[in-house]
Amino acid sequence: MDHSIVLQLTPNFVGLPPHISLDINGQIIFHDKLKKEEAIKHVTPINSSVAIKITRSGRTRQIIRDDPENGFTISELDINGVSINPDVGLYKCVGNVAGNHYLEPSTVHASKFTLDGEYCLEIPYYTLRGQIIKNKDRFDVSRQHHKYCFFGASMTDWDFTKGTPPIHNKKNYADLFIQHLGGVNLSSSGQTNQEVFETVYKYLENNKSDVVFAQLISAVVRQVKNQNTKEIQRYSPHTDKNLEWVDKFTKSKLRSIQEYFVNLDIAPILALQIPEYQKLIAYAEDCGSKIFFISYFRDEYDILKQVIPNNMAPYFDLDPNTKYCKDNGYHATPEEQETYSQSLVDFIRKIT
Repeated sequence: MDHSIVLQLTPNFVGLPPHISLDINGQIIFHDKLKKEEAIKHVTPINSSVAIKITRSGRTRQIIRDDPENGFTISELDINGVSINPDVGLYKCVGNVAGNHYLEPSTVHASKFTLDGEYCLEIPYYTLRGQIIKNKDRFDVSRQHHKYCFFGASMTDWDFTKGTPPIHNKKNYADLFIQHLGGVNLSSSGQTNQEVFETVYKYLENNKSDVVFAQLISAVVRQVKNQNTKEIQRYSPHTDKNLEWVDKFTKSKLRSIQEYFVNLDIAPILALQIPEYQKLIAYAEDCGSKIFFISYFRDEYDILKQVIPNNMAPYFDLDPNTKYCKDNGYHATPEEQETYSQSLVDFIRKIT
C-alpha cells in the first residue's frame, strides 16, 4: 500500500548553503546543497514502518564565526494528508567533526537545526486489518439488507469491574438509534479496531446496508497475547501498566513503544493508517453503502475529520473524568448514550 510523504525543507544561510541528505526507508531522495526552499514529495510502500533520516553536514568553524545561524528547518511534514509535528523526531548532533573538536554530541527534539547531525523519525505501522475472533457466526450470513448497520466495540452493556450491566437495563446509543430509525446492531464487546474493520468487510461481502456506522477505539491501541500464559492485554499511549511483552506486529517490547509515545503523539501512527480508512470507504461505496466512523478520542477525531470529513459521524463526547467512565473501562454513561443517540438521529436526518 503506497503512502504519500511531503517534506518541506527551508535553508538559512548567508554564504555557503547547508548540505542535506534525505533518506526515506533506505532510499536517498535528496543529496545536495540546500540552496532554496524545497518541497519534496515522495510515494513509498510501507509494510512495517516509515523511517525518515535527514543528515546535515559541512558546518565548519568559519561558518560558526561568520554565519552562526547557518542550517535548515523542517517547515512542513505531511503524511497521507495528516500534518505531523516534526519536533517529535530526534536530532543527533555530531561532535568531533572538522573544525568542531570542542563540540560534544547531543540529542534534541526540534525542527530547526544549525549543527551537523542526523534527524531521525521512525513511525511504526499498525495495520487495521486483522482477524475476527468473537461472534464469527454473526457475520457468516448472506442476503440481508438493512438500512442502518452498527459495527464496533464498546457499545456493550457489560461492566468490566462488577460483572453487571452498568447502564441498568437501559439501551446503548446504537440500540436507541435503531428504536427510532430501524437497523441492526452488530457490535461485539472487546473488539479491537482490526476486528471492527474485518467485520465490516465480512458483512458487506454478502449483505447490504445503506448506511454503516463503525465505532472505533483508539487507532493506536493494540491487542496482544502473552506467548507463555496466553493472557490477552491491550496497550496504547494511555496504558500505564508495566508491559514487557513483545508485539508480534512491530517486534518491539510494549514498554519501549509506550515510552516512544511519550515523545510521539498519535498523529504519525494515524497518518500511516489513512489509506486503510480510504480503502474501506471505497469498498463500502462499491457495495452501495455509505460508511461513517465514530470516535470518542478528540485528537484522533480531529485528524480524521480533516482527512475524511465526509465519512465522520458526530464526535462522541464522553467525559473521561467521571467515576463511571473510570470504573467501567472508558464507557459512556446512560445519559451520554442517550445524548449521542439523538445526535446521530439528527445527523442522519440532515444528510438523507
